[in-house]
Amino acid sequence: MTQPATLPGRSLSLRVRVALAAAVAAALVVALLAALTSIVLANNDNAQLDRRLDSIVNASMFPEQLRDPSRVLTTGRSRSTGQVVFQRGFQLPPLPPGTATVTVNSVDYRVRTVTVEQSGGVLVSIGIRADSILLSRARIPLYVFIVCLAVLIAAALGWILAGPAIRPLLRLTEQTRRLGKGSDQLEPVRGAAEAEDLSDAMAAMLHRLAEAQVATTNSLQAAQDFAANAAHELRTPLTAMRADLDTLRIHDLPPEEREEVVGDLSRAQRRVEAIITALGQLASGQLARAEDRESIDVAEMLDRVARENVRSGAVEIIVEADEAGTVWGWPAGLRLAVDNLVRNAITHGEATRIVLRARRYEWLLAITVDDNGRGLPVEEHQKVLGRFARGSTAMVGGSGLGLALVAQQAVLHGGDIQLSDGPLGGLRAVLTVSTYPEPVLPTGQA
Repeated sequence: MTQPATLPGRSLSLRVRVALAAAVAAALVVALLAALTSIVLANNDNAQLDRRLDSIVNASMFPEQLRDPSRVLTTGRSRSTGQVVFQRGFQLPPLPPGTATVTVNSVDYRVRTVTVEQSGGVLVSIGIRADSILLSRARIPLYVFIVCLAVLIAAALGWILAGPAIRPLLRLTEQTRRLGKGSDQLEPVRGAAEAEDLSDAMAAMLHRLAEAQVATTNSLQAAQDFAANAAHELRTPLTAMRADLDTLRIHDLPPEEREEVVGDLSRAQRRVEAIITALGQLASGQLARAEDRESIDVAEMLDRVARENVRSGAVEIIVEADEAGTVWGWPAGLRLAVDNLVRNAITHGEATRIVLRARRYEWLLAITVDDNGRGLPVEEHQKVLGRFARGSTAMVGGSGLGLALVAQQAVLHGGDIQLSDGPLGGLRAVLTVSTYPEPVLPTGQA
């Protein structure tokens, strides 16, 4: 059986990383400074020692002027025999005239050898400790200690100063943990540019996820509504169609009766088609998105609706919308709403004359549809705006969803729909839409 993969250990915290980075940076800076200083001082060490030797050599001629004779080695040798004539401190090795560095009893000495013309000539060697300079091997442990101390101090300061720097990230992390546990939003985080950018990015991501969730919810709701409404409304016409088909299959009907049954089947088929089409349009309206809106030329839209409906029957349609201008909305949806009002007047009101008007009133655009049809009882003006509601004057075969689609589009466009008795003798429908550039979507709409 395979073993579950183990998760790698947690990474170092940002605060520890800052402290380590500060320590490494301090070590590099101190090491670089030490190296540069040692190079500079090393170049001057011999010259400094030689100058000190010069002064000591001169003072050695007058021993009473030496401040610390114990730290100066002096050895005199006969120039001819090499025998030691005199010495002070440890004996220096035989050396030719000049300057050299020698080791005596494991200690480095800088030695100057000069010739003194007395008693047949004497070579006098005078030496001082080489570790009297700043950078010497004897002081290396001290330097290492200073470097280590500087690194530790830098690490401690990095740890302390990193606290306030990472505090905004800690607040952002805490808010993220609370998401879905009573909190669905991130409060703005301030204090560090990176944390602010991350906070803004996360807030934008959550906003997109919320929009996607709403869109998914709307899609699911639209599908559920479609299925429920279709199952409810299609049951009756489909049952009637099955009965008519059984009648045609079982009975040998006379031509007249057979033609009547076929006519019933044709009407039921058209009703089923109309119901499915209208339900699909309703579902599309539920899924309307603000980013799909476009600028709509109202006069052009009304002209197109008029031209298409004039071809379908003997009806006169007049358009008065020269100053209507444009509005932002869903072109297909708004056109569907106006088209349904016109078709409703022609089909169910049997109108022969229709007037389409568009007028702007501050933040609203009103599209008025007047017809000379047979109208609708006042008590039904509000009822027919519901789904599957049909007026008492409606023709057979409708879906009962035409005016419901108009009401849906009115809400989507930030307005409403009002029915009343019209001046031409038939029905007046006033569809209002918002002229604001921003969408006015109903609650829960994406």
